[in-house]
Amino acid sequence: MKKNNLIDLIVLIFIFLFLLSYFKPSLILSATTTAGGDTASHYPTAVYLKEVLLPAGKIMGWDPGNYAGYPLFYHYFPLTFLLMALLNFIFPMQVAFKLVTVLGTFLLPFCVYGSFRFLKYRFPVPVLAAAFSLAFLFMEANSMWGGNIPSTLAGEFSYSLSLALMILFFGSLYSGVRSKDKIILNAALIFLIGLSHGYTLIGTGLIAAFFLFTRDSFLENLKYLFKVFGLGGMLLAFWLLPFFGSLAYVTSYVARWRIASIFEAVPLILIPFFALSGLSFFLNRKDPRMHYFAYFIAAGLLIYSLSPMIGMLDIRWVPAVQVFLTIFGAAFLSRFIDRVRFPQLLPFIVFLLMFVWITPNVSFIRGWISWNYEGFEGKRAWPLFQEINAYLSQSGKGRVVYEHSPDHNVFGTERAFENLPYFAKRNTLEGLYMQSSISSPFVFYIQSEVSKLASGPFPQFSYTSLNVAKALRRLKMFNVTHYIVRSPEAKEQAAAVPQLRLERRFENYEVYALTANDGRYVVPLRYEPVLYATDNWKQDFHAWFKNDEVNDVHLVYSKDKDRFRLKTDSLDKIIHVPVRLPTVSIEETIGNEEIIFDTSLVGYPHLIKVSYHPNWKVEGADMIYLVSPSFMLVYPNRSHVKLTFCRGPLNYLGGIISLFGWLIVLGGTAYRIGRLLRRKG
Repeated sequence: MKKNNLIDLIVLIFIFLFLLSYFKPSLILSATTTAGGDTASHYPTAVYLKEVLLPAGKIMGWDPGNYAGYPLFYHYFPLTFLLMALLNFIFPMQVAFKLVTVLGTFLLPFCVYGSFRFLKYRFPVPVLAAAFSLAFLFMEANSMWGGNIPSTLAGEFSYSLSLALMILFFGSLYSGVRSKDKIILNAALIFLIGLSHGYTLIGTGLIAAFFLFTRDSFLENLKYLFKVFGLGGMLLAFWLLPFFGSLAYVTSYVARWRIASIFEAVPLILIPFFALSGLSFFLNRKDPRMHYFAYFIAAGLLIYSLSPMIGMLDIRWVPAVQVFLTIFGAAFLSRFIDRVRFPQLLPFIVFLLMFVWITPNVSFIRGWISWNYEGFEGKRAWPLFQEINAYLSQSGKGRVVYEHSPDHNVFGTERAFENLPYFAKRNTLEGLYMQSSISSPFVFYIQSEVSKLASGPFPQFSYTSLNVAKALRRLKMFNVTHYIVRSPEAKEQAAAVPQLRLERRFENYEVYALTANDGRYVVPLRYEPVLYATDNWKQDFHAWFKNDEVNDVHLVYSKDKDRFRLKTDSLDKIIHVPVRLPTVSIEETIGNEEIIFDTSLVGYPHLIKVSYHPNWKVEGADMIYLVSPSFMLVYPNRSHVKLTFCRGPLNYLGGIISLFGWLIVLGGTAYRIGRLLRRKG
């Protein structure tokens, strides 16, 4: 047994070194700012958590940098970023960020190994399964679905970590249900998985459901699962409750992902392992562990087919099915272990075969790793990017909009300018976490007006085409004061608009100033707001936003019907009633989670050009109203007004529940340690 464990350890080290041959330490340990795909836009998030939220005693908070502000970590997953902040005490943040982005990739083979050990597979099946997982990691058939190295490099590193942990949970739960122990371990895994990714958290529920398809031990299994998921849910409550409580203020992304070819889902590199899994299912058809694997694969395919109907992105389930079909192939050997003369040689032979199989099937991964981890600083265009950011950092307040263009990739990613809040200390519109903000549909509509090539990511909303002149009123509405232009077509249109002034040229880039906007976030309304009766304010406000005939009269979505004298249920019935303003004097101070202003217009409607969220609280006004397009409206009852993004009731309730959960974990752990010490004594 000790000899077998030593062989396992040696092969696992070989697997680690094989991965390390691609993720070169000289790249990972260099203090450069990671570039590439979505990954680059995650880095400022790690910095913001470490420098702004954690010093304030918060994990979840408000980020003003993109989408007119959005609630950070209310609808994205904080675990990887917390690990980065923790590692930052040892390494520079750039290095800490890189180490965590590759964590899921390096952990996957080890979690596969641990899962097969929990499932009681005999040597050498667990270490063979770990080796098989390399084929999934190095699969290049897709780069956005999750789990494999290309998806991790594209920005799905949280999913990669959660997938590895879910595979470990798959084995640990099986062992725990059988022996009725490991409650704390499995609850802790649910906690870590949930803080890593929502889809794999749902996956833990799918896995657990397997143990309820039984008559003999249904009640015992249900009781065990209730303890595990009850404790795991308590630990997660501080994040889960605010997540569910804020779902009305997200922008859903639900679409059937188009798979262009069967070889995207069943790529050549995985076909031998899928075939081995099929053989293993046949040979081990009476083994309950086979039923367990087969059940999860079938459940994954079922939820994939149902996802668009239940509000989820279907493609996230495909990697889970792929990796399980890949690693289960190792179980075919369980029928023949006793017949193998020298089983200790098999792990080394299989690892060598994996090396021979994977190497010729890998084409772009090594180059992509270098592209990402040499960082922004390693790109030829880095001096140009620095120059643009330095200029914008000194050119005033207000937000910066930029033309969406694949040409930005010269800086390291097409999404380079999403990071203006980090590099230039200037807020922008578009950002990475598009589902986290109710302002996203309006931002992408603006993007379609100021870009030759627009992305239009939300299928439930419509977009337009390049028309810079027509975009001006919406740019002003979102307090944009500068416009970065790249394409000749957009440059030609911008040059023809009198309200845009060309300020600087930077090689192929031009920066224009919007002379009609003074950069203020707090402004009095020119027309009386209208209470709008609707069952779908998101779609109706979007229709209002596109309509230049009425979008200077702001619509209010509120249950307070007495405050507003103008009411309507149709855009065709909106009337313009001017607000008769006395002398206007407004002085504002805009912070990360705080908006303070002094006004001479007590009692008048003030528009705050920042995204609405119910956790915003106000002093100096009765309440905050949700007003079109997605902003805040207040009626000051005194001259000094302060808005603060605070913890809501669900934050506090969730925090209390999580505290009790951790007390249970600590108490249970102390009890087990004490019992162990008494036995030894």
